[in-house]
Amino acid sequence: MKRFFRNIILFFNFIVAVTLLLIYWSVIISPEKFWAPALLGLAYPYVFFTNVLFVLYWLFTSPKWSLISLIVIGIGFNPVQNYFQFSARETDQSGIVVCSYNVKAFNEKGYKNVNETAAKIVDHLSRKNPDIVCFQEMSYLGPKGFEGFKKRVNLKGLPKYVDAKRSNGPITFSNFPIINNGEIRFESTGNMIVFTDVVTKTDTLRIFNCHLQSYRFTPADISSLDSISLDKQTESLKEFRLFGSKLKKAFVKRAAQAEELRRQIDQSPYPVIVCGDFNDTPVSYAYSTVRGDLKDAFVESGVGIGNTYLGKLPSFRIDYILHSSTFSAYNFKIDHVDFSDHYPVSCTLLRE
Repeated sequence: MKRFFRNIILFFNFIVAVTLLLIYWSVIISPEKFWAPALLGLAYPYVFFTNVLFVLYWLFTSPKWSLISLIVIGIGFNPVQNYFQFSARETDQSGIVVCSYNVKAFNEKGYKNVNETAAKIVDHLSRKNPDIVCFQEMSYLGPKGFEGFKKRVNLKGLPKYVDAKRSNGPITFSNFPIINNGEIRFESTGNMIVFTDVVTKTDTLRIFNCHLQSYRFTPADISSLDSISLDKQTESLKEFRLFGSKLKKAFVKRAAQAEELRRQIDQSPYPVIVCGDFNDTPVSYAYSTVRGDLKDAFVESGVGIGNTYLGKLPSFRIDYILHSSTFSAYNFKIDHVDFSDHYPVSCTLLRE
């Protein structure tokens, strides 16, 4: 009986270990070719900690079997670093202070309060004395665009130069003069990427401000998951299929967008700073593709798991600041304020 019980545990340990290996695979296989591993990638923290629990269990019962999960965990050391950090790196030196924030069109509290919410966001960020601010989902600009928006909201606390020629999408503020800008739009989606070239005292930099493909879940979609019941198998199956369809479309579109962003980064004549809402976790094809040889400010100087999303679905870290190796990141912060369905992230970049 004891042997039978051990074999059952070994079987589940093997399944969980193989699942973790498949999750590692999701980082290198494009969802355009095979999207199922990307779905597993969303479960990485849970699968990782389950493997850790198996290691601890076997160490106290039969140590040799702990090697199953221990080896698999060891194979994926990089994903662990991307997800979890245990000590912050801080500095008092002055550098380039970068902030990135998906502001959800300032309508988290409802459209009647957008000006008030925008004012609170500007006030909060201005306390950081930022040199670069990247907003995503700046959709609430009205028919007069940014010129009309800044008449309604005092933007005095933000950097003085603005890349805001479009009527919606990402907007970039800079304390450094802007010498060039452009945008990358994608078919059949409102998600986009903008780039802004700025001149500092020592460098010309290209800032990418990104909002990659969203899942497009509605409140009704989220509520439907709570109402799934074994008593309503036909309806539940239909809801699962709809939910899965939206996941698949987002994974596939986001993969193509990440690849295009990577091409733009590779073609940049200047060092780059990449800010934005990737709508994907650190263990994903999108993140891995965009990051490439760039540094991740959270990995360099953050602490914890870095959750940046307030929505009902757990998503962990989906907002990022990446940068070229010409800089080192310090003082990475996630401000837990409820002005949007995301948290703002910030860091200080120092020249190497």
